[in-house]
Amino acid sequence: MLEAWLNFTIVVFMQLLLFIIHAYYAKKLSDVPRILLWGALIGIVIGMLFDLVLGKFFGLHSYTLGFGLFFLSLNVALSYGLFAANILLMQYVRLPYFFLSIIIVMAVYEITNHFFRVWAWNFVLPRFEFLMVLLAGYFGGAILVAIISHVFLGHRFFFISNLLKK
Repeated sequence: MLEAWLNFTIVVFMQLLLFIIHAYYAKKLSDVPRILLWGALIGIVIGMLFDLVLGKFFGLHSYTLGFGLFFLSLNVALSYGLFAANILLMQYVRLPYFFLSIIIVMAVYEITNHFFRVWAWNFVLPRFEFLMVLLAGYFGGAILVAIISHVFLGHRFFFISNLLKK
């Protein structure tokens, strides 16, 4: 059980490291506390939705630490929160860069999880199809974060604004 918590800590640390690097390159280091707070709040909403509906109800993924309230609370605030915070850094990017950034986020998350297992995907597909499903899931989650932020928080995303103008 201690190894599972250590793995979770390492995965969250890698997610935080990716976020800090992203914030540095986006020249948003001074906004990090605010972005992390908004990310945690959005992460709680989408994380509970994804984990309870897609994970627990449909059984698409599972956690080495289970679906208990304590772990889920930490996971949605930290892991999903850092995912959302990374998306919030992409407010002023065009859609191709947004998509490329999601691929990088997915790669870091999944490679780290491969070596320090926190979650497992409970469906079997050939490798290419599996990667496409994962990419669609990450991209869908990122779009959901962007829409929530755009509509409810007034953080206008460049590519959403452009799509709505057309």
